[in-house]
Amino acid sequence: MRFDYDIIVIGAGHAGCEAAAAAARLGSSTLLITGDMNRIAQMSCNPAVGGIAKGQIVREIDALGGQMGIVTDLTAVQFRMLNRSKGPAMWSPRVQSDRTRFIDEWRKILDSTPNLYLFQDMVTELIFDASNDGDKPCIKGVKTALGMTFTARAVILTAGTFLNGLLHFGETQIPGGRISEPASYGITEQLKEIGFTVQRMKTGTPARIDGRTVDYSLAQSQSGDDVVKTDENGVKKIVSRDFHKFSFLPNVKRKLMPRECWIVHTNPAVHKELHDNLDRSPLYNGQIQSIGPRYCPSIETKIVTFADKESHQLFLEPEGETTQEYYINGFSSSLPWDVQIDALKKVEALRNVHFYRPGYAIEYDYFDPTQLTHDLHTKLVDNLYFAGQINGTTGYEEAAGQGLVAGINAHRRINNLSPFILRRDEAYIGVLIDDLVTKGVDEPYRMFTSRAEYRILLRQDDADMRLTPRGYEIGLATEERYNFMVEKRRQRDDLIQFCRDFLIKADKINPYFEQIGCTPLKASQRLYDLLLRPQLDFSNLAVAIPLLAKKISQIEESRRDEIVESAEILIKYSGYIEREKLLADKIQRLENVELGNRIDYSKVMSLSTEARQKLDKIRPATIAQASRIPGISPADINILLLMLNR
Repeated sequence: MRFDYDIIVIGAGHAGCEAAAAAARLGSSTLLITGDMNRIAQMSCNPAVGGIAKGQIVREIDALGGQMGIVTDLTAVQFRMLNRSKGPAMWSPRVQSDRTRFIDEWRKILDSTPNLYLFQDMVTELIFDASNDGDKPCIKGVKTALGMTFTARAVILTAGTFLNGLLHFGETQIPGGRISEPASYGITEQLKEIGFTVQRMKTGTPARIDGRTVDYSLAQSQSGDDVVKTDENGVKKIVSRDFHKFSFLPNVKRKLMPRECWIVHTNPAVHKELHDNLDRSPLYNGQIQSIGPRYCPSIETKIVTFADKESHQLFLEPEGETTQEYYINGFSSSLPWDVQIDALKKVEALRNVHFYRPGYAIEYDYFDPTQLTHDLHTKLVDNLYFAGQINGTTGYEEAAGQGLVAGINAHRRINNLSPFILRRDEAYIGVLIDDLVTKGVDEPYRMFTSRAEYRILLRQDDADMRLTPRGYEIGLATEERYNFMVEKRRQRDDLIQFCRDFLIKADKINPYFEQIGCTPLKASQRLYDLLLRPQLDFSNLAVAIPLLAKKISQIEESRRDEIVESAEILIKYSGYIEREKLLADKIQRLENVELGNRIDYSKVMSLSTEARQKLDKIRPATIAQASRIPGISPADINILLLMLNR
């Protein structure tokens, strides 16, 4: 048993697991401390990974060498690519996961990672010492509820909803980090004394129900993109396109049988039951004072905010491959359990509903993320990092992305390496972190595609092209992963070049165009230019052009669909992609203009009062970051540029 490590990670949620795995794989001896080793990477809310913009984050985690995409694929029971009707910048993968197997797969990874050790206990105190420069304290280790002391050169705090967590079941209040798990006390109070700004947030989760008590004849089926076929021996197998998964590694395969989700609807009787009991809701009787997520409102908030709507969709999502437990997406509530049951029984398909447990709300502490730098290092304590919900975010994906970056940077800092920072035009993770440390949060932060100004550069299909070279450079992405990416790029570019070189004669293709109602050619044309037509793609052109079909058949079979789609996107959207690259390059020039700590903003009277206050608080690293701070005007930026020129 050892008590001294390079890095200690507090909390084994999605942020903590990625942080610990990354730090250990990079070579740091790492200790991951969690209150319950049986709930590692617990999916506390819905049993799903991905979604709008969140799916892009998971693919970026995988491309860098993180683990969430691999675990998700191994535990997926349904895959859907959202927003297929829109452009590829909006396509977002999402899966339903098997909750218990998700924990099991993460545990396998942690148990088999060299340099990584686990310990079950609650951290109650952080240990500080004077830093080398003496200006601020430096983290030196932790103390636990059992009275044990562990020392480390860096500590990553990923406590999720556990810091002074309080659960609300109507009038009933129970201290806890999530249901049946105790809250964590002591750390908030310590950090507050040092000077950290601490606030409260609220989130919630719906009831879990017994699927055997649902009348599915009154529900609408919602299948995924997967197809299941039975072979001659009666064995069922998934027949999916090869990229119906998150990980870019071709040897990571889906293995669980798909399951359906179901849609039901609330009605006026449901709404009346809820409305009549709003005085018992902690959200409306003053019991809860903290801020909650606007984008994911409780059912109480829905019937108040959208009072004119007579119905809301509810999604019944299975919790695993074989379980009868279902999650009611859309019915998050902190109302008393009896009100939740009475309301759901008025949904015709749920008239006989049986609860496994009711929904609840939870309040917890978070720290203003503007107290962090872009590597997620705290400004007030040396070698201390924050990641996950304590930074004001929600979602497994946002937490995991932060955890990965914090783990990488903790390792790099103690080894005197430069920080690993992702730009806004480089990754959704870069957008997430820049938004947090530059703008702060006034409600739980959730990633959307609309938050990224360069979203056509940040597509889910090319995350490996963007980020695997960076992951490989720092030692996290393996050589095998890097070689897979290089070979995929070679085959993709070879197909694009084939399209540039291949000339199609009008008399050869026009009979086929007449069949499919496509405008005929007046002269010969390059295949590349034909693909710019919205109604044409590789699949229908290969029917009429044997040499194209042959070329596609020569692509590696296990990744053929993925490579062909990637080439098609680059061809069809090349103009938009190039234009966005030019815009990103212009902004990048300002990212290279560093501010550092050279300026005492309080003395720059030519700046507005608001600008002086916000610049002094956030201390932006570059001119570009300063320009993104709310309240900083173009005139303020010009003044800063003039000062730097002088």
